Amino acid sequence: MTIRIEKHLVSEMSQDLKQELKNRVDREFADVSIVREHVWAEPWLAITGSAEGQLVSFLNLVDRQVLTDDTATHFFGLNNVITEPEYRGKGFSTALNRYAIQVMQETDPQACGFLFCADALIPFYARLGWQKFDGTVTVSQPSGDKLWPSNAMYFDLSGTRHWKTVHLRGLPW
Repeated sequence: MTIRIEKHLVSEMSQDLKQELKNRVDREFADVSIVREHVWAEPWLAITGSAEGQLVSFLNLVDRQVLTDDTATHFFGLNNVITEPEYRGKGFSTALNRYAIQVMQETDPQACGFLFCADALIPFYARLGWQKFDGTVTVSQPSGDKLWPSNAMYFDLSGTRHWKTVHLRGLPW
């Protein structure tokens, strides 16, 4: 099955596509308490995958300057990686993830990718070159800054950095 990958600036997306992606996020993560308990950042870019003429997979990227060990660092946050259930296990999320890494590298090869994920997804992302981040992550919420309570992974595009702390300087993605 062939996948057609497209990237969309969220600021230029149609309202229909924005609503369709939001509906899929709401459906996929409705029962995930950490998702319901936080306010999330708006993405910069959506990457969609279509097959057989329909949207089957997508992910979002957030673009932000964060602090790593008190140093400004350019991060691309990967979020809402969703493949429709009947298309899972066919390589769609892998293809979109690889494409997202390519977009990050083309945009800023000195930046880093960063994501949050459930325990069960760590092996999937590790196979794609992501590494588990074992330091502390601080995120902003309307009530103030807080430590992130779950898994974080990074993809260091330059391959040269390691940190102990990350402060997103904004909402999680």
